[in-house]
Amino acid sequence: MKKVLAMVALLGLLATTLSANGQQEGTQNAASSGVDWPKQPINIVVAFGAGGNSDYNTRALAKYLQKDLGQPIVVTNVSGSGGTIGANQVKGAKPDGYTVLCSQVSMNVARVVGLTDYAAEAFEPACVFSQGSDEVLVANADTGWKTYEDMFNATIAEPGKYRLTSNAGASTQWIAVALTKAGAKFNIVPSGGSGERLKLLLGKHVDVIAMPYNMVKDYVDKGQFVILATDSPKRPYNLPEVPTLKEKGVDCEYYYYNTFFFPKGTDKAIVDKFAKACQNVIENNPDYAKDLEGFMQPKVYLGPEETAKYYSDELAHLMKYQADFQAK
Repeated sequence: MKKVLAMVALLGLLATTLSANGQQEGTQNAASSGVDWPKQPINIVVAFGAGGNSDYNTRALAKYLQKDLGQPIVVTNVSGSGGTIGANQVKGAKPDGYTVLCSQVSMNVARVVGLTDYAAEAFEPACVFSQGSDEVLVANADTGWKTYEDMFNATIAEPGKYRLTSNAGASTQWIAVALTKAGAKFNIVPSGGSGERLKLLLGKHVDVIAMPYNMVKDYVDKGQFVILATDSPKRPYNLPEVPTLKEKGVDCEYYYYNTFFFPKGTDKAIVDKFAKACQNVIENNPDYAKDLEGFMQPKVYLGPEETAKYYSDELAHLMKYQADFQAK
């Protein structure tokens, strides 16, 4: 009888251990991939300034990701030239898995413009890890505009009077090129990233900017800014009344798919382990899900192969307009 009881106790302990291991599997799947990495802190280079879409999305994920990977993650902002300075830094880094780039559509725009002679194919794509809050075209309320048509017609009536920001080699240049091809007559003003664009509009140094909705919502609610359109492929779920630029005949549509890239030649096992760790946080971490709700963003994840295809397809589309992007 004692032997039976001992066996029952042993089986109960084994079942408890297996259950605990099963519960931990979701958060430890990255650590069980077989590759002995990471052994030291990982540096994620965000190719844009602090406080912008790519920056806060990277930092939001990194604080949970480092728990799964078991090593600190350092986020470094290396901004400038539409994200190309940061991209160049990572492109030339040692492919040992300890330097990662965060970029987005600007990587393709920079290639089309000629700021670089490479795009995603020069890296090992890990994953699309977030979709930034839908980007909207906003104007100062004192322009009196209520609709996209109001803005468009005003530029036609007084060519060059109204100022639109454009960051050369970044996604906002796509907007400027597409609006110009559609017939708008803006004065295109060079600018930096989203943080700089917001300051320009608040200071009334420009009239129209493109910004993630979550970064301008308060100004819209207070009546300082007015939303005219979105460059997202579909109307935002929380702004169903806002038309897309595509609906208005402007060939510009994209999501801010924040994406991680490793230097070319990085071990595929490392890239896959990192990608799976990201996927685990995105799909299974409730605290991260709450963060996304606060950002007004959906959960988005694309694995290495899907990410490579997405960037390749987008680049092929943009290359059709290379002459327009490079026009002086």
